[in-house]
Amino acid sequence: MAKFIYSKLKCFTFFLLLLVFTTGIAQNSNEIHFQGDTFEMPENIASFQWDQMPDSAKMDNGYVGWVQFYETPSQQVQDLFKQNNLQLLEYIPHRTYLFFFPSNTSISLLKNNGVRTIVPVDGRAKLSSKLKSGEYDYWAMENDNILVTLHYHKNVTDSYVINELGRQQIAVKENYKNHNILDLSIPNNCLETLSNLPFVKWVDLVVAPSVPDDKRGRSLHRANSLDTQTGAGRNYNGEGIGVMVRDDGRVGPHIDFQGRLTNLTNVANQSHGDGVGGIMAGAGNLLPSNRGMAAASDVYVVNYASSFLDTPTLNLINDGSVQITNSSYSNGCNDGYTSITRTVDQQMLDIPTLLHVFSAGNSNNTNCGYGAGDQWGNITGGHKQGKNVIATANVYFDGSLVSSSSRGPAHDGRIKPDITANGQNQVSTNENNTYQTFGGTSGAAPGIAGIAAQLYQAYGNMNGGDFPPSALIKAAMLNTCNEAGNIGPDYKFGWGIVNALQAVKLLEDERHLSDEVSQGNTNTHTISVPAGTTQVRFMVYWSDVAATNGADPALVNDLDLIVTDPSSTDLEPWILDPTPNAVTLDNPATTGPDHLNNVEQVLINNPAAGNYDVKITGFNVPMGPQEYYVVYEIISDNVVMTYPNGGEHFNPNTSETIHWDETNTTDDFVLEYSTDNGGSWNNIATVPNDTHFYNWVVANEIGGEALIRVTSGAFQDVSDETFNIARTPTVFNVVKVCDDTATFEWSAIDGAESYDFYVLGEKYMDVVATSNTTSVTIPITDPDAEMWYAISAKNTTDGWESERARAKIYAGGLLDCDTAGLSDNQLSNAVLLYPNPTNNEVYISISDKSFTNFDVSVANSLGQVLDRQTNIDAKATVNVSGYASGIYFVTIKAGESVSTKKLVVQ
Repeated sequence: MAKFIYSKLKCFTFFLLLLVFTTGIAQNSNEIHFQGDTFEMPENIASFQWDQMPDSAKMDNGYVGWVQFYETPSQQVQDLFKQNNLQLLEYIPHRTYLFFFPSNTSISLLKNNGVRTIVPVDGRAKLSSKLKSGEYDYWAMENDNILVTLHYHKNVTDSYVINELGRQQIAVKENYKNHNILDLSIPNNCLETLSNLPFVKWVDLVVAPSVPDDKRGRSLHRANSLDTQTGAGRNYNGEGIGVMVRDDGRVGPHIDFQGRLTNLTNVANQSHGDGVGGIMAGAGNLLPSNRGMAAASDVYVVNYASSFLDTPTLNLINDGSVQITNSSYSNGCNDGYTSITRTVDQQMLDIPTLLHVFSAGNSNNTNCGYGAGDQWGNITGGHKQGKNVIATANVYFDGSLVSSSSRGPAHDGRIKPDITANGQNQVSTNENNTYQTFGGTSGAAPGIAGIAAQLYQAYGNMNGGDFPPSALIKAAMLNTCNEAGNIGPDYKFGWGIVNALQAVKLLEDERHLSDEVSQGNTNTHTISVPAGTTQVRFMVYWSDVAATNGADPALVNDLDLIVTDPSSTDLEPWILDPTPNAVTLDNPATTGPDHLNNVEQVLINNPAAGNYDVKITGFNVPMGPQEYYVVYEIISDNVVMTYPNGGEHFNPNTSETIHWDETNTTDDFVLEYSTDNGGSWNNIATVPNDTHFYNWVVANEIGGEALIRVTSGAFQDVSDETFNIARTPTVFNVVKVCDDTATFEWSAIDGAESYDFYVLGEKYMDVVATSNTTSVTIPITDPDAEMWYAISAKNTTDGWESERARAKIYAGGLLDCDTAGLSDNQLSNAVLLYPNPTNNEVYISISDKSFTNFDVSVANSLGQVLDRQTNIDAKATVNVSGYASGIYFVTIKAGESVSTKKLVVQ
């Protein structure tokens, strides 16, 4: 990639007076290391006066600069500053803040409350390391100008800033109104001048070009157990939750989004967003096996904008239409805590129910400058490095890591990615009612976003319809992950592979609590662990304050977790070694104090029964108080069967992947199946203990009482409910379409007693008729309208039902209909149907004697035939006294002629 090198000189005759503070020599512990530079922080409070501040620090009848305390101020001091309008704007590591103080601020007040140092902000501290390097990629250049993003202080207006920039011949390319951000085109010798303007808070190169993270997973994710589509199981399908596809353009048309899709983009003929949307929220209307995670959620589609400040995104998250966004795009690699990182973290703080979900990227094997080669530190884009967001790694359906999946750490050593999902080789929606093979972390992230929508719905069902805090949902997912990679968290899988079933159980059992803690204080929460527990996990998670641009480390409020067991032993959380060394980065987690991450977990195998004290300490809380969530996972089962787990529809002789969870087992897994509800068992296979799935060729046996059993030594589990093995109908077609009826026929399925007939309704494929023959006639309202239809076979006596067939479309129009309508054909005019309305008997005859014998059938509005009489030579009598009130359809067939009359039953 071509790069350009420019020197950074002053522009015009702008003169900067930067006061040099020489009242003391800074100690190393008080120095500020920021964006590659070291800034001394002299102990000058004893002699400081406001008139020492240069013009570059004067703004809006006050001063802006850095203030350092002797120690992190207590919550009492933080509150006192707020009461006196002393604004501690952002936290810089080492007890230092970016401040704005009124010009009349009392020096004594500062001195008496622990202030050590006050200095203006050096202009270089306002510039990102990329800007200071002088090496700019092509996308950050406009002829000889540099394209930058400027953050300015909220104390001034955008009109004032734009006017001041105009004096320096600096052009505004984009104004992100109400967010204090501008994109600029600046002469290459103006950086120093720009950085020392008082209202300037931060300057960085514009974001790198957006690149989609290209390159199924309900059972691996355990999402099938949340959306069982059965009467007895959980049915969390994301209904009532708004999800956003921020991608490459319009999604669809596709019936898998019927009635739930709002496209807010005119960009067409792109397929990346279609793949994302289908994994996250496809309903499987076209093909049931391609159902996504949150199949009833409301889907909003906007163009991906790297700033996250585009109007469609802001409108939808601010008005509550959208709770969860998905962005499977990259912008650069290992970009640190950028302007965009701060934006997405802040948005989630401002809207506590908002959750941003991102792909981790497909840039492994790329050296992005972390310092450990091309296998580490290559999470793409700055937004994915956010503390409050979720970045998702990519695995195959068997849980093995895809080699291209980007790996952590984040730029400052934090754990990234956060979590892992199946993204590779998924089948998802494409334009024009087709499917595509879709993959990469682009496919993993929407899996997490869809599961989050399911969990949002579950929480709402338990809490009066309220949306949950996104922090709680993220914590629930992280703490219940299936172990993957090294024991504990790691820089490849994050906290592991998502387990939606365990996450929803955590919410259902209310194994969570929230509280807040201030600087230096400790809260203790006592949690009882019952006997027979095989593993317990305690996790604290908090949505951290957005860090200052370029912060390293990015953690602002640092909480500590200690768990004290019943024997009074203190247990510390997992930690990783972020040293930029390929060997140490791959080492398993150890335990100790964590001062990098806003999530900490203590895991205990085979815990003793009793009370455990979960202690949360405000180790360093400069922007408090800090709210946090404690979630805990109590695992009592060593083996849990997760798929199939009840109600599924399998075809015989096809391959299905069996999944199970295990905790603390050592023996191999023995897999068996039953087709008589556990009366007898048949061997499938024995697999090694480190395996948690098996590709099973389904038995060639038809029935609805199938189960799977998994055994490891003394531990065993069986599917919670029976599932179906049955053949899906494949041959079915429309054979006749008239003005108000349509007739369909199909080939019989061995053993089927009846067939459910489906038509696409407002959102889903709905059963509109049941027939015990191989045909059905249903009422229609518009013969020219397109119609999607499908069938499934079932045997009520034996208790089985097949999977619904792949839907077919009829494009509309009359088909093989010899009559023009109910009122203008010979047979219709000759039919006598009386009395009508009736509540007892109705009589049917034909006045035209050219029609000899005729057949009569009576159907309800669902197309179900309730009465059928054949070879009538005079008059048919139908007793409707047992019919419910409503509209029925009487069809008369004489020779090749057919007429249908409406019958009103009172």
